Amino acid sequence: MVEVRVALSGVGLFHAVPETELTAVAELGSSRRLRRGQLLFCEGEPSEHLFVVVTGRVKVFLTSPRGDELLLAVLGPGDALGELSVLDGLPRSASASALDDVTLVALPAAALRQLLARSPALSLAWAQELSGTVRRLTGSAADLVFLDLPRRLAKFLLDADTDGRRPSAVELGLSQSEVAARLGVARQSLNRALSALQARGWIDVQGTRIVLLDRSALERFAGS
Repeated sequence: MVEVRVALSGVGLFHAVPETELTAVAELGSSRRLRRGQLLFCEGEPSEHLFVVVTGRVKVFLTSPRGDELLLAVLGPGDALGELSVLDGLPRSASASALDDVTLVALPAAALRQLLARSPALSLAWAQELSGTVRRLTGSAADLVFLDLPRRLAKFLLDADTDGRRPSAVELGLSQSEVAARLGVARQSLNRALSALQARGWIDVQGTRIVLLDRSALERFAGS
């Protein structure tokens, strides 16, 4: 079983919480496990818990009436899901499912609202976390409007590059369908965009591993 107190101590949202308060909150928490592909919650469901990812990855997404998927975020260890719903008490604004086998901590939303009411430091940390989410989503929305798919793809690959070597390799950890959902396009369109960047000699596609052969060219292209 997950040691809830230890799991929460590594989450940025709770760094400002005094030791005694954190212990009290941890006592209300419980661990939850999901298999790869299993749903955590669906858009429109009641929001009764905040979830903290301990191991594995969770994807947050929206689904259109036709079944098309838009991938909003991929969250890993130390990330939280459901901050907004804890504040407003409204139903889930998106769906979430496990990309891998996942372990999470579930915290009751009602208890967290009480803690927020008596802890200005925690309220500020919560606001800062939500402002970061808003900025990220604003940037994503701007990219969807102002950048065509090849440039969005180039920017996505550059942002995912944490290797530091040259040429560097990006381990996406996502299927092509999931990358397409992240960029808001069909898989066939993504395949064409990948092939176009590869034809220019800027990348080498090796399944879910993409080698960035010419990072400078990708940066110029994404910014043009």
